[in-house]
Amino acid sequence: MSRLHLIRRVIVDVALALVFGFMAYESVHTSSIGVLLPAAGPAIAIASGIALLFRRYYPLPVLTVVLLADIAVGTTFPGLLAMYTVVDRYGNRMVTWLSTVATIVVLLVPWAPGWTGSLLAPRAAVLVPLMLASVALGLWTNQRRQTLEGLRERAEQAERERDLLAAAAVEAERIRIARELHDIVAHRISQVTVLAGALEVSADGKSAEMAGTIRETGTKALNEMRELLGVLRDSDVHVPLRPAPDLAAVRELLDEAVASGQRLEIELPEPLPEVPGPVGRAVYRLVQESLTNAAKHAAGAEVRVAMRVHGAALEVDVRNGRGDRIFVAAQGSGSGLVGMRERVVLAGGTLHAGPLATGGFAVHARLPLISAETEEVS
Repeated sequence: MSRLHLIRRVIVDVALALVFGFMAYESVHTSSIGVLLPAAGPAIAIASGIALLFRRYYPLPVLTVVLLADIAVGTTFPGLLAMYTVVDRYGNRMVTWLSTVATIVVLLVPWAPGWTGSLLAPRAAVLVPLMLASVALGLWTNQRRQTLEGLRERAEQAERERDLLAAAAVEAERIRIARELHDIVAHRISQVTVLAGALEVSADGKSAEMAGTIRETGTKALNEMRELLGVLRDSDVHVPLRPAPDLAAVRELLDEAVASGQRLEIELPEPLPEVPGPVGRAVYRLVQESLTNAAKHAAGAEVRVAMRVHGAALEVDVRNGRGDRIFVAAQGSGSGLVGMRERVVLAGGTLHAGPLATGGFAVHARLPLISAETEEVS
């Protein structure tokens, strides 16, 4: 609750206590109702007005006090405000209706020695409409407050859900960028490392050619890094990182690997089969990651890349023999195989990877030629 709202509520409470306390003070001077002597009226009327200052905090005790004051000296009017406060606090509940009945009985009965039924009708004509209005107003304010609280809770819940969705989207984008960094830039850097190692031992006049290839590969890595950084800087618009690779791009990937000095044995179907986009991207990243791992963990070893169509599935097999482990391999995060498996599973396939008994490493994946969405449409 804001400080301004609290000050406003205190002012309202003091004003109402003064108004109803003054009405009680006046009523004890103009009526002889009450079981106590009239001389006690002013003091009790003032006490009932003071009690109204605490009605928000202790509605039932305050109602009890003002009703006893009415029985004692006929203060009457503070009971209306106290009854409204009870109804406003508890709403449509048993305690509300019991308090209302008790208030009606106390306020309607002219508590005076030797009172007769003739006094009941005039009091009822004045007090019944006032009591009904107090009850109706209390029920309305209670219902309105509950409605506003419900709306506020739903708004807060919607805001929490929106924040969770936003956080999930940020996390998904972070993982996507991390995956792209690993798949694209790490592959280029590995190529540069392999070429640099070959350049160190080259003695057949190919140094200039290798240096040119290193320069070209490094330029590609820098351009791809700039694309990723551009996405990170643009917080308002979702920009694709780069054209999504497909199955046809595998040929270019293999040519680049050969140009970087890797020894490859390639077996691809002619023509390449038509596959869904997720399958093409998964195959591309699988081959890319396998070539990168072979360059780091088995430098100089021959790598065999094979694709075959078996029924409604495309099988991809990449394996390498025993080779030299370069220093970059020790810097690996171990997330390459995890990301590879995630991509294959998301494309609806299965993946098996592990060391070979004769040395080296093998990666084998089986992916569907037709996506689940295409099957449902057909």
